[in-house]
Amino acid sequence: MRVGASPETEARRAAITLATLALRPSGSERNGILASVSDLSEIRDAARVFISERDWQQFQDPKSILLALVGEVGELAELLQWLPADGARDQLREEPLHTRVSEEMADVLVYLVGLADQCGVDLGSAALAKIKASADKYPTDQNRGVAPDKT
Repeated sequence: MRVGASPETEARRAAITLATLALRPSGSERNGILASVSDLSEIRDAARVFISERDWQQFQDPKSILLALVGEVGELAELLQWLPADGARDQLREEPLHTRVSEEMADVLVYLVGLADQCGVDLGSAALAKIKASADKYPTDQNRGVAPDKT
């Protein structure tokens, strides 16, 4: 549960989100709650519904979500750790590895979006600001084809 939110507020928010996400007109068959994801708020809202339906709000604190995120990053790393660098892209397109990597990447994204929600961070804006700051720090004319430094 978010700071300052009552159980009633969270339940109402979840019900509204579920109604919004469940039946959007689409030309394709829907699988699960989302047919496509257009932004991070849609992922956040779907996760809020999932959590609320199971009464798991009490487990949604920044520390717990961060630890779950680290675990999922570890599972993703495990899938990639011994792939040869020069052939990894090709191997990642083949099944069943492609599906497994997709699942682990989705877990990482969902937990990262959940952590941002708990911390009150607009993740999309923060990411765009970080890319802009990196572009300023590493101008194209001075960094083309050069690995970035560690600072």
